[in-house]
Amino acid sequence: MTAGKIEVDNISILVIDDCSTSATLIKHQLVSLGAKLANITCVNSAQEALNAVKTRFYSFIVMDYHLSTKLTGLDLINLMSRAKLISDTTAVLMISGDATQETVLTALSGRVRHLLTKPLQTKALKNKMLAALQEQHNLTEVRQSLGKCSALTLAEVARLHKKYATSVCVESLLIDTLVETQQFDVLENFLPFCNDKEHASRICAEAFLLHKQGKIREAVDVLANYVTHNPLCLRAIDNLVGLYETLGQHNNASILANRAFELTTSSSARMVTVSRIVSKLGQIERLYEVGYLYASNVSSTDTLWLSAMNSYVDLISEHFKTLSSANEKKKVLIKLNEFCLLAEKQLNRNQQVDLAAFKQMMQCKLLLLEARPEYAHRKLMKSLSYYYATPNKTPLPLLKQAIPLMDFFGEFAIKQSLLALLAAKSGVPMKQCAQGDNDDKRLRDRYPFSTEMRLKKLSDNSIDATDIILDESIEFLSQRPLPPNWSNWLKDYLSGSYSSQLPTPFNLQATQWR
Repeated sequence: MTAGKIEVDNISILVIDDCSTSATLIKHQLVSLGAKLANITCVNSAQEALNAVKTRFYSFIVMDYHLSTKLTGLDLINLMSRAKLISDTTAVLMISGDATQETVLTALSGRVRHLLTKPLQTKALKNKMLAALQEQHNLTEVRQSLGKCSALTLAEVARLHKKYATSVCVESLLIDTLVETQQFDVLENFLPFCNDKEHASRICAEAFLLHKQGKIREAVDVLANYVTHNPLCLRAIDNLVGLYETLGQHNNASILANRAFELTTSSSARMVTVSRIVSKLGQIERLYEVGYLYASNVSSTDTLWLSAMNSYVDLISEHFKTLSSANEKKKVLIKLNEFCLLAEKQLNRNQQVDLAAFKQMMQCKLLLLEARPEYAHRKLMKSLSYYYATPNKTPLPLLKQAIPLMDFFGEFAIKQSLLALLAAKSGVPMKQCAQGDNDDKRLRDRYPFSTEMRLKKLSDNSIDATDIILDESIEFLSQRPLPPNWSNWLKDYLSGSYSSQLPTPFNLQATQWR
């Protein structure tokens, strides 16, 4: 690539700054460097930025680090990357009015590799922009070369490394690719070529190989030394936390896990990690604090938010099991309710429906711990009822929770429907489990809260049941949200015009699966 205006005149640029004056100034600077005004988009919030990247590809993003009190520029870039809203070929420049070590090191800890402090000097902006674009150009070329190789050889990796000898980013990409493709012999032979540069990819790869060889303490030493000199390198911290957990050194793991989470409070993975560790340490108040922090900052673009919240609630439930005092249990329920209320404020309308269903599922499991199965069953059916009209919209985490619970309550037909949905949504065929006992009487006795058993009882004219028993079943069924086909069948039954055969709970063949 050559220097000058030709470098930027045809690229699309997104400027993200919560200060409109600052964004406008940067836009004028970019125009003075040769960018076309029509190719520059300026936005002033994270939501506007998300809307922008959903409708247009940007080659270069200039982003303010301090976007809001709840979201940093680093958080937003990571969310965009995870949601595949920006390409690996998009160059990113972080800007900040804060030049403290914490901001600089945190901003440059992952996807972002370029930072400028405000006010921006036009010459410095030009140099950083060209460097970032050149870097992304090199990475794109290397990825294309790697994509053509069915299996990487040391010779091919060394050739690419030599071609881009000064690029830390290319070296990191080569190392990370060897780890991801599990070509560990090539990796071990390649790492000596990388001794001139110290960066997270190289250090983490060295630690990984040591761990793989069973030398866990040596791996810890390598990472701990790097983190000491780079205290805000989140990638190295994440790896070191995992090793400390492996060794059972939960206090050491907790210190670093808390540090990483507090720098990225919207990160689902780091929330789950720190929650798991403080739970092992019995630090329940800290567990609540972590949940509140995450719920207050959870992003609507994070595809893992529901799974993360489920993992968190499971940890709280383990604590709930140990309690005997009614007041202590009530405190847990209040904390979980507040956790959900905080998250609700951050989510969009569709996600709020998922959260409401999740909350019912959470209450179902807690009621089971309290040995209150009838109320737990009601909550379970309520949870699924949010998706009766469109079963295919049931989130995978809820499906996976509901299936064993349906089995527990004897809702076998619903379970089979959910298994079919899960297989269609995940693309993984599910093994069908045969129902062991087909004796209706024994099944009704074993599963007293099963809507399926109650409906079958109504549909079987040969059963000798008193009016009182039938009335009790009808009252029971009327208190639960039934799947659409069963609800219609019950209405027909009550009107006197019904089929003796109970239909399937859902018309899944009419559902658009994915």
